Amino acid sequence: MNETSTVNAICLDGPYRGALVRVEQEVGVVVVPDPTGTTSSRASYRITRERVHHPSHHVPFIGLRWVAQD
Repeated sequence: MNETSTVNAICLDGPYRGALVRVEQEVGVVVVPDPTGTTSSRASYRITRERVHHPSHHVPFIGLRWVAQD
């Protein structure tokens, strides 16, 4: 299975803007690990109703918005 068939969401802003990830839930907040895999950093993202169409994928991606930490 290739990466594009396993991802279903995109980080729309924040530290991992543009990262493609897999989410298993429909609502709430998910913790996204560093997409480069070079650090153990994580960031929280809220699942939104936004859907982002991209020509590389036949199903729109779920939009994730960064939950800024104060």
